Amino acid sequence: METDILRESASEEKRPEGEQEGQARASSRGRSGLRIVAGTRRALIPLVAGLLGSLAAILVMGVLRLTVGAPTLPELLAERVLLLLPASTFVDLLVRFQPNSKSAPLGLTLLGQFALGIMLGPAIAWASGSLERPQGFWPRHRAWAVAMGLVALMEGLALALFWPVLDSGLVGDPPAIARLIASLTMLVTFLAFVMVFTLANHWLHLAWSIQPTMPATGQKAKQSEESAAAVIPVGQAISRRTALGAAGAVVLAVAAGGLGIEQLISGYFARSNLSYEGMETGDLSPITPTQHFYVVSKNVLDPQVEIGRWQLEVTGLVNQPKTWSYAQVRALPSETRVVTFECIANHVGGHLISTAEWKGVLLQTVLAEAGGVQPTGKYIIFTSVDGYQYSLALADLLEAHAFLAWQMNGEPLPQRHGFPLRAVVPGRYGEQSAKWLTRIEVVDQPYTGGLYQSQGWSSAPLHTMSRIDQPAGRVQRGALTVAGIAFAGIRGIQQVEVSADNGLTWHAATLRPPLSEQSWVFWAWPWAPPGPGTYTLLARATDGTGAVQTEAQQGTVPAGATGWPHVTVQVV
Repeated sequence: METDILRESASEEKRPEGEQEGQARASSRGRSGLRIVAGTRRALIPLVAGLLGSLAAILVMGVLRLTVGAPTLPELLAERVLLLLPASTFVDLLVRFQPNSKSAPLGLTLLGQFALGIMLGPAIAWASGSLERPQGFWPRHRAWAVAMGLVALMEGLALALFWPVLDSGLVGDPPAIARLIASLTMLVTFLAFVMVFTLANHWLHLAWSIQPTMPATGQKAKQSEESAAAVIPVGQAISRRTALGAAGAVVLAVAAGGLGIEQLISGYFARSNLSYEGMETGDLSPITPTQHFYVVSKNVLDPQVEIGRWQLEVTGLVNQPKTWSYAQVRALPSETRVVTFECIANHVGGHLISTAEWKGVLLQTVLAEAGGVQPTGKYIIFTSVDGYQYSLALADLLEAHAFLAWQMNGEPLPQRHGFPLRAVVPGRYGEQSAKWLTRIEVVDQPYTGGLYQSQGWSSAPLHTMSRIDQPAGRVQRGALTVAGIAFAGIRGIQQVEVSADNGLTWHAATLRPPLSEQSWVFWAWPWAPPGPGTYTLLARATDGTGAVQTEAQQGTVPAGATGWPHVTVQVV
């Protein structure tokens, strides 16, 4: 009897212990779930803050681009990468991204910048200690110290990476000032990112984090080692109103940022050169109307120079380095000359070639105004407002009577053709005549740091070329005229020959006198097809030195196209 009573008593003593164990297990599962929820939120918050910081940086960057003209980070990265590419790879990329050869790579780079800002979020949050329990309305001193350190790090890396291309601008500042403005705009962009991130990360932690609290002091627990190890802070529920308010603010910020970026991108492309870049000559007049003159540019946004901020600087190995304002440049002795430009990307029979009447001052005169060139000065580096550079031997420039033009076809240079001043280098491909010119430096060594020279494009004089403009396609039998142009730079054109039997026989064409020794020549040959059929017309030019245009077919990369033009004509 006593034994049964003792068993029942023992059973009753054990029951509370079992219930306590069950309660402990349930409490442990609850705390584990709480940890998962809290951990998920803590991981998500830095990503959201990084997103907001990226939006802020892109907005600031876009506004500065359209106001002060400083290049954006994607543009700087593109400029820096292009300096490292060989010409063949550069052209392959242009072809791959057609018809958006410029905008597509820039868009992808901008998305990359946006994604990088988001991915940096967790690392910055960990370094600043914001994964711990947030306290107070403002971030702690550690968070701000990490933020400023990150700004200094990003600015230092950006300066080291982009220094060779930081002098590119839009409004016409001299290279040193343009580089300073670009450096400051990068700094402001980085500040916008880290400040928005730091504030958003802290405030979202306050709004969304589960605040840990210890059990109430009135709740007594066993103080054995096992029970002490099981005592874990429990979660205090966040305010639903606060959490929803923070979520709404994030949604509104993202929507506003996206709309702002869309407007900035629209404004950017509205000012871009994409509507006319790559335009070919469509007019066959001896003087190409300005609106039909071919256009090729390395930029997406071409400079729009504010004349009050622009100057021409002549420096380097000259005896008296000097600067001129626009009015002072125009007051220098000038001359007017007709010169033809051809792009190095002009294929055989192509139309990236035009002729204009230019007015400006001889390079030789400008150098004399700067006290003359020192004996060791052998090369010239042209630098443009947009950071473009090209270098040529001084002797070659003087031989070609290179000059600096401020007028085109009787009017001030249009913006797309290099306002306020451009180099005109006769006998060379158009890329060697820098637009938006702002600095001329005389040096003693060859310089190949500019965009196209660094890629390996040829700096030699242009090839002799000819083109057949008529007839073409299907024509009626009768008296026909085969006509076109020929050009050999400063060598001039001595003769043009035409073949109507695929090169078996050649006939001399009649040349129209050129408008200058540095312009193209129009030619014509009367042709009477012997009968209906398909004919292949060929042309070849002989330059002023007696050298015949080469028959060898060569593409434009990297030294310009060569070969005889041919046209198929069907006579009916």
